[in-house]
Amino acid sequence: MASTPRLDSLTANGTSPALNRIHLADGQGIAVRTRPGAHTVPEVFVSPGVTVPNTGLWGHRHSRLDGWLTPGRLREGSCYVDVPVEAVRALIIQHGGEHTDQGSEWTVPGAGDMTEAQEDVLDEIADLYGRFRDGYTAEGVQAVFSRIHDAGGPYLVCVWEYSDALGFGGNSQFYAEDDNGEFFEVQPDIHRWLSGQQAALGPVDTWVAAPVAEPIRYADSDDFHNYALVDRTDV
Repeated sequence: MASTPRLDSLTANGTSPALNRIHLADGQGIAVRTRPGAHTVPEVFVSPGVTVPNTGLWGHRHSRLDGWLTPGRLREGSCYVDVPVEAVRALIIQHGGEHTDQGSEWTVPGAGDMTEAQEDVLDEIADLYGRFRDGYTAEGVQAVFSRIHDAGGPYLVCVWEYSDALGFGGNSQFYAEDDNGEFFEVQPDIHRWLSGQQAALGPVDTWVAAPVAEPIRYADSDDFHNYALVDRTDV
């Protein structure tokens, strides 16, 4: 029987906040997000060439997460939630087990290289590299994130710890926001690139990951890329 060492490792130790991919022996791929020692996998994303069994074990398809969780044309696949680990293992074995190459560069058939449109976006924002090397302000976030969005990138936002009469301050975190006002995790590469710690960015359609685990309940916003969890204006 085919072995599943990568799945075994991911389910034993848990995954990073971003989905962790598993390259299948037939060239297809899945991606998972899970907690250490869990008996079910909270999120399993399958590429378009992978058909899951028509059983109750795979009956919890999450349509809201479809298309958001993994890079490239994997966005055309589907997401299933709370799938038993043994069901995921059986699916992997159905595809011949895990590929011997589990490196970070594999893509599913048809994913291709970075598209010309994606390259154009990166070319247009190339001068932003290292812009946050010495930190950033709400005004800097406005200027940089609006440039990224105008160039064709996602609508990025910064959620600050608080706002007061002087503006936004405290700890902060980057997210993406969609047209419905929902927040999504983003790859840490964005912050590292803007702060000059990383020399290159991946394709634009890999920047946005899953919806945030818990709703972000903000108290203030400038309606232009900045939010605050607490409003201290009247304190």
